[in-house]
Amino acid sequence: MAYLQQTFASLVLRPYRRLWAGSMLATTAFMMSFMLVPSVAYELTGDNTSAGLAQMGAGVAMLFVSPIGGVIADRLRKKPLVLAGQIVPSAVILATGILIRADLITVPILSGATLIMGLGFAFMGPARQAWVAELVTPQLLPNAIALQQIATNIAQVAAPLLVAVLVGPWLDIGGAYLFMASLFVIVLPLTISLPNTTPKPKQAKSVSHELGAGISYVWSDLRLRTLWLAFLGVVVTGFAFQTLLPGMLDQELGRDPTSIGGPFLAMAVAGLVLNLWLAGMVGTRWAWPILLIMGMVLAGAYIAMAVAPSYGLAVAAAIPLGAGRSGFMLIDNALLMSYSEPAYHGRVMSLAMMGFGSQALLAPVWGLLGDQVGVRSAMMVAGFTSAVLTVAVGVTWLQIRRGEDHYEVA
Repeated sequence: MAYLQQTFASLVLRPYRRLWAGSMLATTAFMMSFMLVPSVAYELTGDNTSAGLAQMGAGVAMLFVSPIGGVIADRLRKKPLVLAGQIVPSAVILATGILIRADLITVPILSGATLIMGLGFAFMGPARQAWVAELVTPQLLPNAIALQQIATNIAQVAAPLLVAVLVGPWLDIGGAYLFMASLFVIVLPLTISLPNTTPKPKQAKSVSHELGAGISYVWSDLRLRTLWLAFLGVVVTGFAFQTLLPGMLDQELGRDPTSIGGPFLAMAVAGLVLNLWLAGMVGTRWAWPILLIMGMVLAGAYIAMAVAPSYGLAVAAAIPLGAGRSGFMLIDNALLMSYSEPAYHGRVMSLAMMGFGSQALLAPVWGLLGDQVGVRSAMMVAGFTSAVLTVAVGVTWLQIRRGEDHYEVA
């Protein structure tokens, strides 16, 4: 019982609890959408490259705009930014559902829709994470950040479960999009009810100056630099699975490319169960070792997925893949925010979000690789890349340990 109280400590604060609930529901809708985009594109064209191109719009927005979103988040009140970042994507999801049902959807339209949603994320994501720091005490901040990741993991469970239950038996894909849009009827009132906190006043400087200051701040600290680059790498490799899965199902396992619910659900449940335990570990001396273990688990799971001879074994391989990916991201995010000064929280988180932009932008590369050498070989490449990245982080961590007396946690 005491451990559970430690794990969920930040939820005793009512404003944070509402933000957490709204984030979980909104993320569920977003994840359902991003899960279905590759499948819709693959069904339209029959190739993995199109499945990647459909996700490319979000990559352009998050890679190039999210750093600016971080500067804005550190300057302005967070509530209007979060609201705008929820309203715009919800409208896009609704419009996409209508176009699918009218049989008017195309890959360019899907890519444009993900571009607009990515722009919403670029401003909402940094603002939401920085808002967390204004709603909780500094002592609760690592736990609150970890619980945000748990909200994401709950959404990762709910999204594939809803896709598996709704798409086919009850709704077509267009109907599923309309269902996603309906979730914002709950999300928006929760966000509106939250306090409109005010950031600490500071001397106004140009966006480019503050963006440069944020990049310099992260790059000058070996801990932050390592965690940032590691997050970028793990997101790029870890989410390659999303692009390659429809082709894997169709070409290798003899399944419909839209039957993604099983593997995604296995990933999400594993990640959620693990992260419920990890949320109580983020502030301990075990955080870095666990980070490295999660990276190697992700690498091994990719290799297991690449050689899986059946759908059932592919679902089984998705369990450690989900645990490794989400566990690494939770620990990495919590350490990033813990080591950062509050004045930089928005910019630090926006730089981390560049990982999702890079992933979406490189999704066509993973798709093209799958088309050229086969999806199994492409997954093998993702696994070996994850392993090399983890080894590099481990070597750098040893340097950090030798110089840790020079650091103080912000």
